[in-house]
Parts: sequence; structure tokens; C-alpha cells
Amino acid sequence: MIGNLGLGVLIGLLPAVMLGFGALVCAAVAASRPRTRPSLYRWVTLLATAGAFTASMVELVAMRPNANGVGLVAYSGGLMVDRFHVFASVLVCLVLVLTLLGSEGYLRRVPARAGGFCALLQVSAGAAVMLVAQREMSAFVVSFAVLIVTLTLLTAMTKTSGPTAEAAFRQVLAGGVALATTVYGMTLLYAADGSTDLSRLAAGARASGTPVDGPLAAVGIALVVVGLLVVVGAPPLQAWTRHVQESTPGAIAGFSSAVGAVAGAAVLARFAVEGFGAGSARWTLLVDVLAAAAMLAGGVLALRATTIRRLIADLSIAQAGFLLLALAATGPGIGGSPVAGTTALLFSLLGAAAALVAALLLAGVFDAAGLGTGIDAYRGAGRRAPATAGFLSLALLSLAGLPPLAGFIGRLLAAESALDAGRGWVVGIAGVAVALGGVAVVRWLAVMYGDDNGEAPFAVSTTPRVARAAAWTAAALGVLFAAFAGPLISLAGGGATALH
Repeated sequence: MIGNLGLGVLIGLLPAVMLGFGALVCAAVAASRPRTRPSLYRWVTLLATAGAFTASMVELVAMRPNANGVGLVAYSGGLMVDRFHVFASVLVCLVLVLTLLGSEGYLRRVPARAGGFCALLQVSAGAAVMLVAQREMSAFVVSFAVLIVTLTLLTAMTKTSGPTAEAAFRQVLAGGVALATTVYGMTLLYAADGSTDLSRLAAGARASGTPVDGPLAAVGIALVVVGLLVVVGAPPLQAWTRHVQESTPGAIAGFSSAVGAVAGAAVLARFAVEGFGAGSARWTLLVDVLAAAAMLAGGVLALRATTIRRLIADLSIAQAGFLLLALAATGPGIGGSPVAGTTALLFSLLGAAAALVAALLLAGVFDAAGLGTGIDAYRGAGRRAPATAGFLSLALLSLAGLPPLAGFIGRLLAAESALDAGRGWVVGIAGVAVALGGVAVVRWLAVMYGDDNGEAPFAVSTTPRVARAAAWTAAALGVLFAAFAGPLISLAGGGATALH
């Protein structure tokens, strides 16, 4: 652990500071020189992201001597910089880079908004990075509010259609409800615990040493969990991400969905283990029920999807359910050994983030080419645009959790952890959900690689080559993560062991 507290806090905050500084530069240039070319903003954002990644590696090196994987605990436990935080930060940086490169076509269409777009991307990423490091209620609420506001502004700034404006309005409503629910839940936790440090709740005692009020804490935990689900994309607040995925450009939809899933699931994991208590029945039953609802709802809705965006949105709901399945599998297992649910969660986040970004970027490529969004419009697309359709197929298969891609391995790890935790009934529902999602995707693939519908040809070349390459790369990550699943699971395990 870093001995100099001031230096430690600086290093702990450095990834978010780098992203915040890049956002400030983009905003200042956009305000002073509104006709600046978008390429400048892209380079500033890439440099800031590289700085944030480097800062995360510095954090990792600094904590190497510590066997528990913790590099810094500051402000009475309110700021926690550990391997878990580094893992999530690097994943957020990866999503940011893929989104930035994949947004080339969008920025060419609306160059005047490039500065604001890049600034909001960086602020959102910085808020997500800070969110994962928080165990202190007030600091968490601030980071969570910044993340919700910036993601909403990203949707609102597109101004491309009526549905986009409606999606932004729905985000305002859902975000406000989620934030209010979370704040009220934390107020109840404070009343039950007597401290704003969530780690005291896991210890089961007030700051004064008296026992925690069980019912009050249980209601507070339930409200916090439900509030965080707005960015994860799981019921009952899945409408936030669903409307964004259906109505906004692919780059914005992919970034909002992926960063929301990473930040929301990672924060829930930290709160579950370090705040709510591993294996505590106060929250695991609620998460099990929500996971089952998300998996079934996503699978059934995917079967009925008639547009590509709706299919991706429904598959992402089921994916969120599997993340919750892994999240609930914590604490001691049936045999007494610790359950590897957090490891399964971190590995699943790798595949989920890549698949979400890839699928929505590639759907945006087809949108820009003039192809309709309905299933009939995609008939024969595999023959007319083989490369783009092939990578879209990979992204959909990974998002549905079909073998041998990363999504399947993540689901397998989550199911194994849930079985070890004695939650066989949820695993049974998970198997049904995978089958439903698989049928829905195979149905679309059969149409994409079936006979041409005879309509006028379209050209995916309307999307810049850099953007297409970024989308293809994101889709190929599903294969790459599966090929190197062993080392990546080890890295995820290292991040998971940092939670105490």
C-alpha cells in the first residue's frame, strides 16, 4: 500500500483526472474555435485515454507488493484503489477507444458537435472510473449523478429525430427515478448503519457497535440495487438502455450500453461483497429474482424482435440477467470454498462490452448504408456485404451466449458459480434463456444469409473505413477473448480477489 497518502490519492484519482482534463480541453477548444476539425478532438481524447490507461498501469505496479491486491484505502475506506478498480478502468478505456474510432461517420455528419461529443465521452468514462472506486455514499452519489447526466446529454445532443428526443426524455425520467431511489436507499442504510461507509454494513454493526437494524438495511439494499440497474439495463429499469439502443447512432448507443453495464455491474459487485456482505440473503434473493426476470424477458422479447436494434436491445437485457446471475454467486459455496461469481462477472463484462459495442456500431454501419432496420431488409445482407454481416453475426452470437465465443464462456462461468452457490433454479432459467436467445439469433442469421430480397444494392462504404475497422475489431474481440480465456480468467480472478 502506498505510504504517502497525498501521492496515493493523486495516483488513485489520476485515470479520472486525465479523462477530465481531456474533456476540459475539448470543451475549451469547441467554445473558442467552433470550426475546429473533428480530428483534433479525436486525438485529444485518444491521448487522454492513453494517459488514463497508463495511470491505471502505474496503480497496478504500485500495488504489486500487496498480496491482497489493494493499493490504496483513503478517506476512512471511502476511496478504494485495487486490482478490481484497475480491471474496470482498463475495460472502460477500451470501450472509449472503440467508440471514438467507431464514431468517425457520425462526427463527419455533425462536425460542429465533435467537441461536445468527445468531452461528454471522457466525462462519462471518468465518472465510471471514479464510481468503481467508491465505498463512501456521498462520493458515490456524485459520481453516479455525473454518469447519468452525461449519458443523457450524449443522447440529447444527437438531435437526429423525434425518437432520439423521446429517448433523451425517457432517460431524464428513468435517471431521475434511479438516482432518487439510490439516494433514498443509501439514506436508509445510513440510518441502519450510522455511517456513510458501506463497508461497515458488511461487518453487521453500527459505528457505535450495536447491531444493524435488519429490516431497515434490507429495504435500503433493495433500493440501491434497483437504482443501479438503470445503467446495467436489467428490469425493472431496462427502458433506459433499450430506448437508447433503438434510437441513437450506433457509437452513442454502444458506448452508453457498454459503459453502463461495466460501471453498474462493477459497482454492484463492490457493494455486494464489501458493503452488503458476501452470501447475505438480504440481497442475493432479490438479485436472483431480477436475474431470472431479465434472462427470461430478454429471451422471449428477442424471439419477437422485428428490427435489428430491437434484437440487440432484447439480447442485452438477457445479458444483464447473466451479469446479475454471476453477481449473486458470492460468498461460501456448497463445499465451503469461496464461490467464483465475481471472477465470472469480470470475465463476462469483457465479452458483454465488446459484443454490445460491436453489434450497435455494425447496426449503425448498415443504417448509414441506407438499409432498413426490419428483418426483411436484412434478407441477403450476408451476400451483399459479407464482411460487415459476418462480424455482425459474430457480435450477435456472442451477445446471445452461443459457443465458442466469449459470451458463451462467460455464461458458463456464471452458471457454474451459481450452481456452486446452491442456486440451481436460476441456472435452469438461464438455460432456457440461452436457448431462446440462440433461436432468435439463428432466425436472423438465416434471413441474412438467405436469398436476396431483390431490392436496390446498398454500400457500407458510406461509413469511413476507420469506423468499420473499429466495429470489426470489437466483434473480433469475442473470438479473441474466447481464445485467450484462460489468461483472462486469471486476470479477472486477480481483480476479484481484491474485493474483501
